[in-house]
Amino acid sequence: MDNAEFVDALRLYVRDAGIEGVISRLKNPPGRSVSPKMKNLSEWYNGLSEENTSKVNTIMELVAHDVLFGVFSVLDGVRIIDEEKGQFELTYRTQKDTFILNDPSEIGLYELLNSSN
Repeated sequence: MDNAEFVDALRLYVRDAGIEGVISRLKNPPGRSVSPKMKNLSEWYNGLSEENTSKVNTIMELVAHDVLFGVFSVLDGVRIIDEEKGQFELTYRTQKDTFILNDPSEIGLYELLNSSN
């Protein structure tokens, strides 16, 4: 897996799956004992017009994208989260090889995320 494949995988299995999961729970909260908070949100969401539902979904997409962008920015070292300004090294290992996914000499993960949106 290279850095582009990693970004694509997180986009699909984290960002997009997270959005779909929240929408699904809003439409039909799972479980027997739905919390009052979730029940209230579900009733509100299900009462929205199609246009407003689309707007709320778009807001969720923006938030999910920005969160993933922020994490990638931290991993790439362009957003500092500590006073020591340490560097993260994200590796992907197979039985044969090891790949650095956030190699500073390569395009940044955050840039890859935005390049295919």
